[in-house]
Amino acid sequence: MDNQKNIDKKIARIVQSVETDIPDALEEQLQAAVETIQPLHRIRIKRLPLFVGILSSAAVVLAALLFLFPVFHGQPEPQITEIYTEFEIIDKNIKIIFIQRHDFNLFKEEE
Repeated sequence: MDNQKNIDKKIARIVQSVETDIPDALEEQLQAAVETIQPLHRIRIKRLPLFVGILSSAAVVLAALLFLFPVFHGQPEPQITEIYTEFEIIDKNIKIIFIQRHDFNLFKEEE
């Protein structure tokens, strides 16, 4: 730990030994430039209401689309893949099996 403190002190002495003074004219120009620059947080605060307004408008439009899409789209008809019907006449020993598939159309003309 002492070694680290000694290194820090040595680095501080070296840095201080090579420091030079800034000319007065240049320092005045720098101060004038610093005073004219607006802080970054002020710029961000000015744009914040616009950003919040755009973001909330986009969220409202997205929510409206998500809620209204099923209304305009309509309910899809349920798809029945297959109907299986079975009749049995026991005293005549007859069994009738009727299977209707989704691609069967009763009113379709034969080609």
